Amino acid sequence: MVPIVASSRAFLVISLVSIPQAILTHASAGIVGYGIDLFPDLCCQSCYDSLSKLYLGCTTFDNSSSMAGMDMSGMDMSMPMAVTSDDCRASNLPWLQTMAYCIQQGCDAVGFPADRQAECFAARAVAGSAQPAFRASLPSSPPQVEVADNATWLNVTSLVNAALYTSTYGTYQEFAREEGLHSTYSLVIILTIIGLLSAYAVLVQLRISIPSLSQALENKSISPWIQQHLVIPPFLGTRRLEPLPGQLGYAPRRILGISIAFYVVLNVVLCSVSFGSFQPNVYFMSSGFELCEYVGNRTGVLSFVNMAIAILFAGRNNVFIALTGWSHATFLVLHRWTARISALQAVVHSIVYTVAYFQPGYTGAAAYAEKTTEAFFQWGIVATVALCLAVGLAILPLRARFYETFLVLHIFLVVMSLVGCWYHIVPHFGFDYGYQVWLYIAFAFWSADRLARLVRIAFFNRLGRSDAVVEAVPGTDLMQLTLFPRTTAGFGPGQHTFLYAPGLGRPWENHPFTVAGWTTAEHGAPSSSSSTDAVPLDAGPAEEAKSGMRATSYSGRSPSAPSIRVLVRTHSGATAALQKRLRESAPGSRPQVSVYNEGPYGGHRANLEPFVAAETVLCVLGGIGVTSALGFLQSYVESRRDGQAGRGDQRLMRKTTRFIFAWSAREAGLIQYVKDNYLADVEGVEYRLWCTGPVEGVEQSELSGKSAPGKTVVAAESGRMNIGAVLQDSLEAGVATTVMCCGPGGMLDETTRHVSRYLGEGYKISLVEELYTW
Repeated sequence: MVPIVASSRAFLVISLVSIPQAILTHASAGIVGYGIDLFPDLCCQSCYDSLSKLYLGCTTFDNSSSMAGMDMSGMDMSMPMAVTSDDCRASNLPWLQTMAYCIQQGCDAVGFPADRQAECFAARAVAGSAQPAFRASLPSSPPQVEVADNATWLNVTSLVNAALYTSTYGTYQEFAREEGLHSTYSLVIILTIIGLLSAYAVLVQLRISIPSLSQALENKSISPWIQQHLVIPPFLGTRRLEPLPGQLGYAPRRILGISIAFYVVLNVVLCSVSFGSFQPNVYFMSSGFELCEYVGNRTGVLSFVNMAIAILFAGRNNVFIALTGWSHATFLVLHRWTARISALQAVVHSIVYTVAYFQPGYTGAAAYAEKTTEAFFQWGIVATVALCLAVGLAILPLRARFYETFLVLHIFLVVMSLVGCWYHIVPHFGFDYGYQVWLYIAFAFWSADRLARLVRIAFFNRLGRSDAVVEAVPGTDLMQLTLFPRTTAGFGPGQHTFLYAPGLGRPWENHPFTVAGWTTAEHGAPSSSSSTDAVPLDAGPAEEAKSGMRATSYSGRSPSAPSIRVLVRTHSGATAALQKRLRESAPGSRPQVSVYNEGPYGGHRANLEPFVAAETVLCVLGGIGVTSALGFLQSYVESRRDGQAGRGDQRLMRKTTRFIFAWSAREAGLIQYVKDNYLADVEGVEYRLWCTGPVEGVEQSELSGKSAPGKTVVAAESGRMNIGAVLQDSLEAGVATTVMCCGPGGMLDETTRHVSRYLGEGYKISLVEELYTW
């Protein structure tokens, strides 16, 4: 892989490995329990909070500089603006002795070290001063009087009120325990999913790097069973790549569905367990409110975690795509499910905090209404509503019919949710709880992916002069786009790229297109076609006619200029604008447009591994899905022509002795165009072509359309491909066969059903699916 592509993935790697560092060192040293200790001196804190509200003899009030000498028992306790300064406390003997004795007794009881007791006394009793010291402040004899329940003054050295101290200590202890569990379960969530993916990625890379290990695993009798019953079939029913009834979405693979179910259950369990209660509580007036507080915080934190994971899975530069061999479409399935879990947790967070104000001790609707006037609460509502809309509007019909509108709206809502989350927690909690760390991680994943895209664009394009040539595919709504990037290094079979066409009025739009072919500066034409650069640059119509096909060398471009080709079907947005530009040009012309590409995606070693050991490669293709096989065809033919491995993995199809190209398409014009521009003069490949639409202009075959020995005969039959018959004709007992399929969802589902059946009959088959789902 070209270094710049590997470098772009490094941004995601850095984001992943920096998670522990971000947790432990960012803001207030991490998250609660992992870098942040809410109450590092709990016994000392409890003493201070149990006594600090009592007035001292040196306490001052709004309209009086000193209360010394007054009858304090008759003092109006509603007196406003009582101030007990640090100097006051440091010089008040009852305060010093009462605090010192409380700290000694309370902290000794829980094993808090004496040196730490002295430190916390200095910090809390005398505001960090070294004097008076802890030991010097201890009373010579134990106090005999306990501070009363209703006391407001501390005039003599006393015992801390036992009930208040116990309530304060227990409240803080339980609250800290709950917050620590929120953090622990957050780490369980993110480390479980990252850990499982990493473990699977290591296994995949070991199989690739150690052929003997791969062979040993494949020879295990359980391997075909796993493929047949867990990897290939849908989670439920018979549809996986064809939308479910009612356009509800797509069913995942069975193994993926099981993994998603496990993840959902894990989140439900971690949102439901380990809650405690301590009453009487100095924070919460009822155990009901206390439970709502803990459940609300748990679901809120886990929602942040799942949001960060969802953003990671949405990125096209996600490093796990390369390491596991899973497609971006697979990670988008995981993206949707983690986002749904995050949204559900946010809803539960909101509901329980609403219910909390209707618990005993609170005024219900009045208390809730008062809370909604606070800015942090309002931002929480914004965050929850935006996240729920982002998830709720990501339905298949909207994604498929109004993709660009959906994408812009989706990004806007997610950004609003993240902004709402930030202003929900930081102004209210500051950085004391570390909640913002999960937002930092989400920001890091998003930023790394976007930065990687910019790096790719800068590397693969001639900025400022990124012209591409567009030409019509006669009789269809398709176009071929030929791009001339700065380099085609890294391009190979099984890859796609994202294209931007800023000159068409929507510079932010980008779409994925499969790379159908490429040329390099060293090899001006792809071996799978004599059309690209097949005619001299200055050739006229006569020379083109003599060549037997159209030239794709373009004015102003050197015949050896590196290029890539993609086939584009017209939809809405940028592709519609491109089609309009083509129609407005002179008939037969090839207008130039400004197009930028992000470089190659896909085609990783893990993706291509099934082609390494393949003795037979069978491509089952439908419609525009033919582009997925053309790159493999080019690589296969190059390796046979030169005796060298083709582009991409150097081990690719080195053992392949049979390449079968089975393709069904509706448009006769598309079949003819691919035959003329990609399949002409290609030897050593078996073809079977079907046209399901009108067949005018397409060669007819009396036989099956297979190639004759030593001579390529590319003919098309009329009608629908019989996928079962194609597989039956192509499979041989004991011969390792890789079946690559790309086409409509129904076609792919049928192919997978046949492959599953043949796996059960003992055939050695690897299935590779190339697809794009909305």
